[in-house]
Amino acid sequence: MPEPIRIEYVIDHLNVGGAQRHLVELFSELDRSRFRPQVSVGKPGGALVPIIERMGIPVRPIGLGTSLARPTTAQRLVETARRLRREQVTIVHGYLYLGNILGVLAGYLAGVPVRIASKRSLDRYPRRSQLLATRLANRLAHRILCNADAVRRFVLEVERPDPRKLVVIPNGIRLPMESGSAGASVKLPGQYRHLVGTVGRLTWKKAHGDFLDAARAVRRVRDDVDFVIVGDGPLRQQAERRAAELGIGGHVHFLGEIGNARTLLERFDVFVMSSIIEGMPNVLLEALAAERPVVVTCAGGMPEIVTHERTGLLVPPADPGALAAGILRLLAAPEEARRFALAGRALVEAQFSASAMRTRFIELYEQLVAGFGNHNASATGRLGDRPPTGQVAAEKAAAGH
Repeated sequence: MPEPIRIEYVIDHLNVGGAQRHLVELFSELDRSRFRPQVSVGKPGGALVPIIERMGIPVRPIGLGTSLARPTTAQRLVETARRLRREQVTIVHGYLYLGNILGVLAGYLAGVPVRIASKRSLDRYPRRSQLLATRLANRLAHRILCNADAVRRFVLEVERPDPRKLVVIPNGIRLPMESGSAGASVKLPGQYRHLVGTVGRLTWKKAHGDFLDAARAVRRVRDDVDFVIVGDGPLRQQAERRAAELGIGGHVHFLGEIGNARTLLERFDVFVMSSIIEGMPNVLLEALAAERPVVVTCAGGMPEIVTHERTGLLVPPADPGALAAGILRLLAAPEEARRFALAGRALVEAQFSASAMRTRFIELYEQLVAGFGNHNASATGRLGDRPPTGQVAAEKAAAGH
């Protein structure tokens, strides 16, 4: 029996976030007789480290923190490359800004046969040096993996890589949904008949201010609704102050970070995402899988999941009035909300399961490894000219070059 393919995943950190939760889903599905995953992380620690280690996957800090602009970066890069070579890693797969750059560069220095970068958001680079570093990593990568077609289009526009390298593989989640864990035991104060909630890190991209403005508008019409915000982040205190200023502080419950928010989703009458920038959020898939009616903005890849008035309601970003109207509509029409919820669950089962994602990743990995054996990697890092046959939207990318 052949040795498992050793894959080094390189990521900025392992705090709770979309990319990190995606990796946990992927690791839970990979066949260990065929693949041997291991993780390098730029910043040590993080809530997901013990979860990944309990899967039998080693997690090793690189010691970069959150920046490449340090005197020790070159040394850490060389050390990582030497280890990749020593351990005979076959695939290096980067995630997020630091993980992509460090992973692809270290893999290139080590002569790793297959190098993959991953793009999962529509964030623009605040400094030109970051964009240039990203473009260098893209040139040295064999494939650039996007989790939504909106992300693919954004990468083509901003980073300008060879379009033949782009592959779209949507996120997937495990089904059936887990139950009976931490989220179910959370107790909320106050008395209410209906609960509207959102889950996400409290950063500017998630636009929690719009969620709070919508909450006030809903409360003006209905006093039987409370609101929940699950997650933590740099803007939490600002959001709490904003809720108090709007006069709804007693009806908005900030629960902080919850290890498994899936079971809490089942208690929401309506799930909301107010993001102004988004890739393809796992939590939206989880809400649909929990048969929750959803109101989300048209940001990023969310319209690739939610079809308006079929699997939920879509509203414009930065429009709290439209968000409130969508919430009120679903609360006032439970039969319609239930119809959307059932259609959303069926959609996740058909297109966004973890097993479907696993199949696409395995096909990508095995075709790239086979391609290396057949073609040998060039100095620019491209394995031939033909993208993997199973990729989503690859034909559209190739047609545009």
